[in-house]
Amino acid sequence: MSDLVKVSAAGGTVRALAAVTTAVVEEARHRHGTYPTATAALGRTLTAALLLGGTMKDEERLSIELVGDGPLRRVMAATTGAGTVRGYVARPATHLPSKRGKLDVAGAIGSGILCVIRTQPWNKEPYRSVMRLVSGEIAEDVAHYLVSSEQIPSAVALGVFVNREGDVGAAGGFLVQMMSGADERVMRHVERNVGSLPQVTTLIREGAGPRALLDAVLAGLDVEALDAQSTRFDCPCTRERVFGAILLLGAGEIADMIARDGGAEVTCEFCAERYVIAADELRMLIAEPQGTA
Repeated sequence: MSDLVKVSAAGGTVRALAAVTTAVVEEARHRHGTYPTATAALGRTLTAALLLGGTMKDEERLSIELVGDGPLRRVMAATTGAGTVRGYVARPATHLPSKRGKLDVAGAIGSGILCVIRTQPWNKEPYRSVMRLVSGEIAEDVAHYLVSSEQIPSAVALGVFVNREGDVGAAGGFLVQMMSGADERVMRHVERNVGSLPQVTTLIREGAGPRALLDAVLAGLDVEALDAQSTRFDCPCTRERVFGAILLLGAGEIADMIARDGGAEVTCEFCAERYVIAADELRMLIAEPQGTA
C-alpha cells in the first residue's frame, strides 16, 4: 500500500495529496527519543515536508524549519521528491500539559519564524522563504506559507496521535490546493468538507488510508488519481561523510582529539546515528595526502 497519494479534482483545478506517516514518525520518535509534545511537533513537520515534497520532482529537495521562543526551540525536516524524509527537534525531551485535549505543539514552539528552502538542480540558487509563524500549530503556518509565498490557496491538516506508552499510534495529513481556474463554488465546497471532518488521526486510527482521506476531503467532486508513492525515514549520512567533516577541522585539531579523547564520537543531528571513530582511524586521516594546490 502507498503511504502518499496525489489526485486532482474539478477538472484539474484542485490538487490534493494525503499521507499516512505513522511508521515514519514512529521511527523518528524512536531514533531521537522524543517526549509526546516533541513527537507531535516533529511528526507534523515531517508529514508537512512529505506533502510538499509530493508536489516536486524526485531530484528536488525541500526543508522546513520552525524556530521559536518556546521550550522546543527548533524543529526541522528535510525531504526529497522521492518520498524520503529526515528531521529533528532541538530539545527532544520537551513535553507540555495538553491544551483543549490536544498536545500543545504551539506552546512548545512559541512565537518565531518559518523557513522553507527549495533546492532544484537546474537552478543555481535555492528558493528561500522566511516569515513569521501565524500560530505555531504547523499546519496553519504551512498553509500561510503556500498562500503568501507561492500564491496558492491551500488547506492543510496534520496530526500525530501519541499513545499512553509514548509511541506513535497514528500520524498523517492532507494538503488541498486551488490551482489556476478554480471555481469559487468548488473552493467553498472543499472548505465545507474539510470543516466537517474529524481530526485526521481519528480517521487514520479508524483504518483510513491516504486515498480514503482524499475521498472524504473531496467528496462530491470528480477525482482523478495522479500518483502514489511509498514514504520512509532516510538519512544520507555515512561514515565517509563523517570522515570528511572531521578533516575540515584540520590536522592540529584532529591531533588534539587523539591526545585528549583517544578518538572521536559524532552523532548525526537529523537521524541520531552515532559514529565512533578510533584514534588509529584519525591518524590515518592525518597521514593521507589531501591533494596539492
